[in-house]
Amino acid sequence: MSLRLRLMLVIGLPFLVLWVAASTWMLVDLRAEFMSALDERLAASAHMVAGLLAQSPAKQPAMSPARTVTSIGAMNGVACKIRMLRGGVVARTANSPEQLGIAAPGYRTRTIGGERWRSFTLDENGVRVTTADRVERRQQLLRGVAAGAAIPVIIATVGSLLALWIGVRNGLAPLESIRAALAAREPDALHPVPSTRVPAELSPLVAAINALLARVGGALERERRFTGDAAHELRTPLTAVKTHIQVARLSPHSDGKELALQHAEQGVRRLQHTIEQLLMLARLDGPFLFDSNDVAGAATVAHAALAQIAPDLTRQVAVAAEGPDSVLAMPAALAVTALRNLLDNAIRYSPVDSEVLLRFETSDGSIVFYVEDRGCAMSEQESERAIERFWRNGRGQGSGLGLSIVETIVKRFDGDLRLSARPGGGLVARLRLPAAA
Repeated sequence: MSLRLRLMLVIGLPFLVLWVAASTWMLVDLRAEFMSALDERLAASAHMVAGLLAQSPAKQPAMSPARTVTSIGAMNGVACKIRMLRGGVVARTANSPEQLGIAAPGYRTRTIGGERWRSFTLDENGVRVTTADRVERRQQLLRGVAAGAAIPVIIATVGSLLALWIGVRNGLAPLESIRAALAAREPDALHPVPSTRVPAELSPLVAAINALLARVGGALERERRFTGDAAHELRTPLTAVKTHIQVARLSPHSDGKELALQHAEQGVRRLQHTIEQLLMLARLDGPFLFDSNDVAGAATVAHAALAQIAPDLTRQVAVAAEGPDSVLAMPAALAVTALRNLLDNAIRYSPVDSEVLLRFETSDGSIVFYVEDRGCAMSEQESERAIERFWRNGRGQGSGLGLSIVETIVKRFDGDLRLSARPGGGLVARLRLPAAA
């Protein structure tokens, strides 16, 4: 249902119901007043005739023959019959039925000769005066009056609904202009919607659309940059693998072939690692869901992260626990991935004979992991850039995605990652993750 039609129903329907109710009330009241006025006319006619008879000097004989009284017959269709209380009919109008005068005093509605009559009977000075109207004639008059009153109401109602439709259409014109402007845009047009001459009620909508366009533009720019960087990162190991395979093919000596194949295998491993990191980022950035029932304690996560590192490198890692082994309030797989990436970076950038310390503690409803190494410390600017995708400080051969994945995980679960210099040289990575209540 369109907004225009919805507004017409919301506003016009109550408006129409009120008009109909008011018109019905008016017609019912008009009918009652009209019938009362006609009854009063009958009573006034009867009193007038009785008054004229009382003032007449010539008294009618009790048994005089009936005749038509033309002065009464001229009273706008009112039938009248005059009878003596102890005699016969004195006079009647030409349109009065025979049994009209046979009625008790007061108002009566009777059927005489197949027609319904509304009559008023008055006994005064020995004379009975009866005046009457045809009910059908009354109904005709009432229908005419009702039609005369209803036609202006119908015209006013239709005119009001038409004016309301035009007003709603004109009132929604700014919204229609915004829709037309958005529909006419090119798919890659992300510039803001003009907010000038926009009604105050639509300003929040335009602001929200512009904010959405800005976010979409930023997301597209990040995706373009990510796609370019990913293509470059994947091209480098692929080129190296291709080169080493060609060297192995052209080398006449077995030692040269073996060395070239070893280098090619290293390139394949690097390529595999980069692809795995890219897939993990895609899952974290997209609508993929992780098993929320897969939870584990801090010690379990720490040992699972160590198990995913090459066995010849784990001997450099020492694990220390401080406090109780609390359960993490997040999927264990993601916690293991984040901690494994931190350990992998620490081992990669530390001297071969140095030790990497992994410790964890529970603090204020969170579990904090510390990964401390004796590698080269980073400056504050380098620490801020370290979480950027594909950024490397030039001293390693990683994909540049490890810390980006950690940052994405902690943001998703309201944690945080901090990198700081370690006293005596090296780097401390502080990973805070939520603990279960």
